[in-house]
Amino acid sequence: MTSRPSRNVFIAAISSDIGRALAHMYLADGWNVVGTYRDDGGLDSLRRQPGVQLIKCDISQRDDLLNLAAELDRAGFRWDLFVSAVGRLSPIGPFLSGDRDVWLESLSTNGPAQLALLHAIAPHRRAAPLAKVAFLVGGAISRSFPNYSAYSLGKLQLVKFCELIHDEAPDMHAVAVGTGWVATKIHAQTLEAAALAGENFERTRDFLEREETGTSIADIKAALDWCFAQPRSVTGGRNFSVVHDAWRDGGAALANALARDADGFKLRRHGNSVLGVT
Repeated sequence: MTSRPSRNVFIAAISSDIGRALAHMYLADGWNVVGTYRDDGGLDSLRRQPGVQLIKCDISQRDDLLNLAAELDRAGFRWDLFVSAVGRLSPIGPFLSGDRDVWLESLSTNGPAQLALLHAIAPHRRAAPLAKVAFLVGGAISRSFPNYSAYSLGKLQLVKFCELIHDEAPDMHAVAVGTGWVATKIHAQTLEAAALAGENFERTRDFLEREETGTSIADIKAALDWCFAQPRSVTGGRNFSVVHDAWRDGGAALANALARDADGFKLRRHGNSVLGVT
């Protein structure tokens, strides 16, 4: 009898606080890990781990993506799960008064560049039974988040993409997962922006000064595990919230509700039935 192949996870932005913590958790569960980074700070703990491959890659650069795909090809790596922890809050401030080119670069980092990365590594997925894809999103998807337009719009694209790829690629199980507030180094960008961040500056400073931890990364992983433990028809192509959705304790009621509602947890115009509009 042949043994089951090891499970392999690909983590984009493995040098981020969330990416690095997730890598350690998957390693503890027996997964092999490949991760991309731009800045190798904080990766020493992973470099010493067996079953880890770290690849420097700027996902906004075409040549870096080509080199990454070649590296995976040489290694014969096939991923079962792709998790993108890429995120950049800056530039922070009103859209009309900011630098257009910097804004476009951030928009790409928060959305299209992550999709380009998935496109580059898609040929290296293990499609049986399903290749699993998760984008970590935020930025107030369901409400306004002024002064963070590049971040919000980039993440919004990822949410819609999950619905699109769900219909296009039946061998992929894709979800977008909102993490809520997590105490990571990304908030330094808001503190640096100060008044340009608007009311979010005070909220962020208060959150950090109270030394709150916000959403635990263990909860983020548990939510991902729950999403992918459900049938693709139930969670695929949808947007979930770690904090607000009833996935804990098995999440049977939530899974049953989603099985009955094809539009649930997707980007849709709100209030049609209330206003009498079809």
